Amino acid sequence: MEQHPRPAAAPDREHRGGPARRSLLGTAVAGAALAALPGGLAACTSREAGAQQDDGPMTEADFAAIMPTYQPLTLAEPDIPGVDGSTPGYTTMPALLVKAVEGVPGKGGTYTVMSPAWWTTPPGAEDNAYFQAVNEALGATLDFQIADGNTYADKLQAVLASPKDVPDWVVIPSWNIPPRFQQGVSALFTDLTDFIAGDEVLKYPNLANIPTDAWKYCTFNGRIYGLPYPGELVGNALFYRRDVFGQLGLAAPTSADELLQVAKDATDPAARRWGCEDIWDGAQLLFGCTDWTVQDGNLVSRFESPQYRQAIEFMRELFASGAVHPDAVAGNTQQAKDRFEAGQTVISADGLGGWHEALTRVLPSNPSYDQQPMDWFAPDGGAPTLYKGAPVNIFSFIKKTDDTAAVEEMLAIADYIASPFGSEEFQLVNYGVEGVTFERDAAGAPALNERGGTEVTSTYGFLVSPPIVNAKVQFPQYVRDFCDWMARQAPHVVEPVFYGQQIQDPSQFSSLGKPFEDLAKDIIRGRSDVSELDAAVKNWRSSGGDELRAYREKFLTGDEAAS
Repeated sequence: MEQHPRPAAAPDREHRGGPARRSLLGTAVAGAALAALPGGLAACTSREAGAQQDDGPMTEADFAAIMPTYQPLTLAEPDIPGVDGSTPGYTTMPALLVKAVEGVPGKGGTYTVMSPAWWTTPPGAEDNAYFQAVNEALGATLDFQIADGNTYADKLQAVLASPKDVPDWVVIPSWNIPPRFQQGVSALFTDLTDFIAGDEVLKYPNLANIPTDAWKYCTFNGRIYGLPYPGELVGNALFYRRDVFGQLGLAAPTSADELLQVAKDATDPAARRWGCEDIWDGAQLLFGCTDWTVQDGNLVSRFESPQYRQAIEFMRELFASGAVHPDAVAGNTQQAKDRFEAGQTVISADGLGGWHEALTRVLPSNPSYDQQPMDWFAPDGGAPTLYKGAPVNIFSFIKKTDDTAAVEEMLAIADYIASPFGSEEFQLVNYGVEGVTFERDAAGAPALNERGGTEVTSTYGFLVSPPIVNAKVQFPQYVRDFCDWMARQAPHVVEPVFYGQQIQDPSQFSSLGKPFEDLAKDIIRGRSDVSELDAAVKNWRSSGGDELRAYREKFLTGDEAAS
């Protein structure tokens, strides 16, 4: 898994930007946060469950045998078409919404659903008009068990360790997939392959509309177990305050040297303004860091790569220049958005979901607020190398059951939830009921009212989602800016080495990357010397890094090994 998205502070299901905001970029670092699972999942191992993991990557023929038939479905032509896989956009609502699902999908079933939330937990169904309306339309009751997203990994481990306590439907963000999940998935969750492989999926037209790459990433041990919440082509950006840049006579940078200079030029402590936040995550992307690359025929980890060292050296110079806000230097990232939105800093690294959220917060009181993503560039000012985001950010899984009718009912419900923009179903899932949870603005675009802001959150939408579009019609200029930016980046996107493969590294390697997280902070802040990176890499290799590399090499395809 090449990227680990960060959850949004509010639902953002149109362009999926919210969940693309997780700042950790490396699986080795993220893995350190997860301990080995106790009990049920750890015990659920079998030769069959581990076969695909042991045998290496699935071939295209393997995938072809089980992939759902892809049948694109467009209910409303986008105002801004996608380019080279970039996000299409809608700046206006369709004159008429289409009914995407005939009849009522549910058969009266009741299902418990475990889902994370990075916002205030909404009221329960008895006091939630949104839940009531969607459940009525579904013809079934989804009973949400919502847990704090910040501690969701711990909650998952506890629940999955006791199979009898597993809810009927479980949402698992890609960054929260527990260790040894490959070995236990078949014992805990329903194999969906025979329900949706090939033309079987055509029973569910909205699921058939989900691209094949997403279904590939939902494949564990050669079978489809997950339902996808697709990810963006590019999920992260270096943002700058274009309005403040204009006031200061500054231009957006086009090289690493210019980025450093413009951050210094914008800094004026007397005016309580600094050039930037801690943009370490963005610097890694700028210098082309990713978990694994093949260089001169050898598989190279992020930490060994020259790009990683160059990114650290750049950040060290940036911090030494005095252009980084003192609170960011001290490690206070919690208030980074507040500082950026207040103009105390003018450059920040964030996921794309943070863009729309900032506009929602700031524009009512500051109509001139103009946050824009920089076009990515190579450090020397040339064309960038951008690594394609994971095809799925979040999965949902149906508890293992022999009740075929229940599985088919939940898939029919998923098909309803996956209805694309331009449908009545999409509007209900995203906004609820007009006059109850949302109103329309002067342009006819739906906007959550006070009640909707409390009740309408990413619950149903985390179970499965349609292909990505940007349909924030309330902010047409934002949609244009977003889609134009994405289209400019798209030609520079390449697939990372293990793109789309479900690979879980053995648990003994889970903490290998942890020392680099702390060392990078110390080097960047001048507390340690860059030379200490050499010893850390040597220790990484001798402590299991070379073994991890050998393990990963089994999953290289012929093209990757030759690159």
